Amino acid sequence: MKPRECWTVLANKAQDKVSEAQNRLLKAQDVLDKLLASRERIYVMVREYTQKAQTLEQNVHSVSQSMNARQFISQLLQLIERLELDIAQAKVNVEKTRQALKVFELERLKMQSLVEQDLNAVKIYHRKEEQKQMDALGLTLFNVKSGQLKAA
Repeated sequence: MKPRECWTVLANKAQDKVSEAQNRLLKAQDVLDKLLASRERIYVMVREYTQKAQTLEQNVHSVSQSMNARQFISQLLQLIERLELDIAQAKVNVEKTRQALKVFELERLKMQSLVEQDLNAVKIYHRKEEQKQMDALGLTLFNVKSGQLKAA
């Protein structure tokens, strides 16, 4: 009796799915990290331009410079709002991918367990067969010795 190949094949396929899910999770996390970094850079820009706008208001300047600075800050704030939506979506994507990875990992563990159970069943079968052979050999030796004692 040989171990069944089907369990090994299924375990390998389950491992492939786990690997793919891990790659997707890494990519989704990378996207989220990039979005968070972009948001932080834009917050820094907003602070810088707010300070510049306040400096311009304190000095003699034109109305158009002040309006341009305010408009630019407004556009940065709109960009932050858009980034917040993208970040929320990226977080959802990361969580969904993480859940899928858990499901695939459970499936892989099931398949690995089935492979191990099959290997154990094969070992038990071979041990029983060896025991049967040993019992048959012992019985044969006993019969041979019994036959020799009766003949003598």
